[in-house]
Amino acid sequence: MAMAKESSNLMEKSRDVLATPSHEGFENILEQFAMPQETKEYKTAFALFNFCATHFPNCYTLKLLQVYRRSSNSVIRYRSIYLLAESLAELRRRNFEFSRVGLHEIKPLLIECLMMEETKENEIKIFRRIVSILVYNVVVCDNGGWDELSDCILWLACTEPVKAFHVFLDLPSVYGMFIDTFLTEIVGKAEMILLSPENSEVEDWSLALETVVKIGIQILDTEMRADLIKNLINILENSVKKLVEKGMEQFLVQGLEYLEKFLSRDKTMYNYNKTQCHFVKAFMFKIKDFGTQTKEIIRKINQVVKTEDNAVVKPVVQPQESQDDGAEYERGLYIHLKTMSAVDVLKIFMSNAVEDRSKEIAIRRLEVVLSDHTSKKVEIDISEMRELQPLLISCLKQEGITDSMFKVLGEVLNHVVYELSKHQNVAWYGLLDYITSQSKTKFQRAVYIFQCLTMPIEDDGFMIHVMENLLPEIRVRLNPPRELLVDNKSWVLTFTGAFCATIHLIKIPSQAESFKEIANKMIDSVRELVERKMEVGLVRRAFRDVETIVKKQLEWYQTMEYKFVKVLLWKLYAIKGMKWESKIVLWRINVTLDRLVNKEVKEIPKDEFDWLKLHEAL
Repeated sequence: MAMAKESSNLMEKSRDVLATPSHEGFENILEQFAMPQETKEYKTAFALFNFCATHFPNCYTLKLLQVYRRSSNSVIRYRSIYLLAESLAELRRRNFEFSRVGLHEIKPLLIECLMMEETKENEIKIFRRIVSILVYNVVVCDNGGWDELSDCILWLACTEPVKAFHVFLDLPSVYGMFIDTFLTEIVGKAEMILLSPENSEVEDWSLALETVVKIGIQILDTEMRADLIKNLINILENSVKKLVEKGMEQFLVQGLEYLEKFLSRDKTMYNYNKTQCHFVKAFMFKIKDFGTQTKEIIRKINQVVKTEDNAVVKPVVQPQESQDDGAEYERGLYIHLKTMSAVDVLKIFMSNAVEDRSKEIAIRRLEVVLSDHTSKKVEIDISEMRELQPLLISCLKQEGITDSMFKVLGEVLNHVVYELSKHQNVAWYGLLDYITSQSKTKFQRAVYIFQCLTMPIEDDGFMIHVMENLLPEIRVRLNPPRELLVDNKSWVLTFTGAFCATIHLIKIPSQAESFKEIANKMIDSVRELVERKMEVGLVRRAFRDVETIVKKQLEWYQTMEYKFVKVLLWKLYAIKGMKWESKIVLWRINVTLDRLVNKEVKEIPKDEFDWLKLHEAL
């Protein structure tokens, strides 16, 4: 009874969400997938989603395409077609066929999606699978043909040929007039790429190669056109010959490796007949004497298209290969994020409609972009950095951010603060408010964000205000833990936070006593941990983190910072009983300090008490 009632409820809900003309109901279901899997919201959405896919595949397909076409959330849009491609592959394995009525609505909507300016190449790769399955239903199952798709491929070939290649490549056997519409244009664009390899990436060159080969395979399934086949072979032969002449043989090998993978998959999906296999072999025969590095890959391609005595004459669509869903989704999403601005990527991270896996990919992508900007590999306008500023503060306060994501968020924050500090002298009071307000309740995160600020902070008022709230907690938490725990990051974060505090306080005369107190307490705490044989899980880890921080800071170290770190290293190194594995980390920090700090500011401390006099020089 309970199962029947649940099924009845799902039936009612699915009809409600599928019957409405709006896509928003289905988009809401996809948004619930961002919730943790153990939550009621996720389980309810997942059950409804699967029910729709299983019982109403025509409407389900239409709704997911509508979400892609109309949603303003790019991750939801990407997820909609990814899930659709996976669902259609499963339906194909079950030999499901779409209804004529369903296809009548699905076909024009899919064309709209393919022709959208916003549709990126990584999304076209997913649509490539969707188109393949739907074409099987439209063409192979004799559901009226699809001339509009042929026109779409022609339009893409004229405007964005790489997209046209993708849409065409996984098609099953189609009727001659379908190909004739775009044949001249797509072959012409492919030839241009093939004969100008120096202007293309190897992936695009290989796509063009695969397209010309697939054109030949398609044509040979329907009719014999000797003149056209000869022309295709000549194009392929000349493109390979040109690569060898240009000394680009490694490029050629990579391109042929892509072709081998394509043919292996395509032949599995659509069993090639003997004539089609001989076409590929003829191409391989033509190029077998070009270059010295291609022998092995040519052998592999010939093996792929090797014909068997019982080979079928007519191609039959086979189920698509299963794929690693998680890895494929992550690769696709990462490529998708590469097309977006830094602000838009951060908004993806902030969205409640995005699950943790996608959020982590987004924040890591943003860190890479900002790191490239810092190292001058790419350029991000200062106006975009300013847009990131308030969004980052909101991110810091968000609930549910995992420790791994928060760690990357801190790196992102550092890049943005560093960039803004070069253009404005105003303190970032939103950041100040976050650190001071979270010092007690969320100390670990507050002190982590503080230590991520690896640039010099010129505003003494900012630093004093931060220290008024952070130092009392650091004083207490520097006391060594009584026992080693599974997670000892609290003391480690406190130690590294204390190091950053002393570095920033060293030039503020009013903070001299706090500076000395914290520095001495750092040493005393380490000494006690060493005496208690607890350095492996705590001290060494803290030293390695300090090493990382010093490497990021030392470009702005002056004499006072240099002398302080020198003395601190001396005093830590002198602690009796410390293991050599810990001392080697201190030694590395010392070497880095001497090698990379500007020699003009180096001043060797007179003795281990020299740091007590640092403020007297101000």
